[in-house]
Amino acid sequence: MEKVGIVTDSTAYLDGDYVRKHDIRVVPLKVILDGVSYREGVDIGHEEFYQRLRKPGVFPTTSQPSAGEFLEAYREMAERYDAIISVHISGGISGTVESARSAAGELADIPIRVVDSLTTSILLRRIIDGLVEARERGAGLDEMAELAEAAARSGNLMFVVDTLEYLHRGGRIGGAQALLGSMLRIKPILYLHGTIDALDKVRGERKALDRLVEILTEKIAGREVRLGVTHVQAGERMMELLDRVSRATGVPISEIPHNETGPVIGSHVGPGTVGVGFYAVG
Repeated sequence: MEKVGIVTDSTAYLDGDYVRKHDIRVVPLKVILDGVSYREGVDIGHEEFYQRLRKPGVFPTTSQPSAGEFLEAYREMAERYDAIISVHISGGISGTVESARSAAGELADIPIRVVDSLTTSILLRRIIDGLVEARERGAGLDEMAELAEAAARSGNLMFVVDTLEYLHRGGRIGGAQALLGSMLRIKPILYLHGTIDALDKVRGERKALDRLVEILTEKIAGREVRLGVTHVQAGERMMELLDRVSRATGVPISEIPHNETGPVIGSHVGPGTVGVGFYAVG
């Protein structure tokens, strides 16, 4: 049976125990603060980063891994696997997937499939969950790549930001640009599928969550899906969203993973963000 190694990047925000249990190779993106580059999840943690982000005049930038870093990861995985699947943050907001493809092109002795997830954060994590389960039931590289590509096509990550300031200054605002300058207390509902665009805008946090869940149920429309919920320094809001998503979809809370989005994505969407992602199964 073909043994397939799984590679992803730090914006999946996988738990360390999960990574070790399933032997997943995580290639970190970087966040740059005051001219110093930190590998996400290695050199800087969530709390330290967000404390610094809130200080006046702090404007972090982010950068993708190099092809050399992916080459190192692939060579390491090649020592114990017959093939590799490598799934990464959307190419529409990061050059990470191109670095991965460049590295994969340099290795001729092991099959490597690089997949653009068209997403990030909790939804990228859910795609990795699906790949782990597929591998455990004996799936090979082709089947796992088809699963990841199908999940990417059907996936949607929707989120409410507290302010558009962070997306604007980070240059990732995309189609949400039109919402800049909106009245105070207007909460934009955005989505990521390849690039970031606007879905709606609602006055007030509570109505924003109501509308987010309403849009989610419309998009799911009775399909079987994998769900996940995330936040940036907004744990209580996320738990409220998690409860609403569970009640609206009928999926038990215990079956909806949730996490905190870390420095690289958090620096662009900002504290106070909450989001929900899904992809269709089958």
